[in-house]
Amino acid sequence: MPAVIEAIIGVVFCGCCLVLLPLTSGRVSRLSRLLAVVAVVGGAVALFEAISSIKKDRLWWLVLALALLNIGVGVYLLRNPLVAAAVFVVILAIVILGRSIFDLVVASYMDKKEGRWLWILTGVLGIIAAVAIVFYPVQSSLAFTWVLGMYALIHGVTTVGFAVQIRKDIKKLK
Repeated sequence: MPAVIEAIIGVVFCGCCLVLLPLTSGRVSRLSRLLAVVAVVGGAVALFEAISSIKKDRLWWLVLALALLNIGVGVYLLRNPLVAAAVFVVILAIVILGRSIFDLVVASYMDKKEGRWLWILTGVLGIIAAVAIVFYPVQSSLAFTWVLGMYALIHGVTTVGFAVQIRKDIKKLK
């Protein structure tokens, strides 16, 4: 359930990026605050998930590390809005890269029936987005809301799809 909540938060954030916050010079700080809130909330959800799965999941420590990274980045963005606006694109690339590597690690531990291809797709697309942001920071900052919105949409939809597939598998077991 926490993954579905995080996915829904990502899709809502995607909507805000693509529809409500076209990138203008006056709205960069609003976008950085919105991302900070999403990072903290997503980190809190992942932290709850990591703590509740300590005895059930052998990768709980990886979820915990990602949760703490999300919370740390979110708090940093909230406390330093001017600095955050200056290095916003690089911070985003690091978070997307970390999340994408996490998705690929999760995929490596899954069976093929469990929706492994969804996590591989999300991980590869995230790494491509992170590399594009790092190597083309000026162009990425101009198309920032689109890149961020599309990543949030892809990751959110993939996570919801995976949750639906797990629910179907659980019903088959009953």
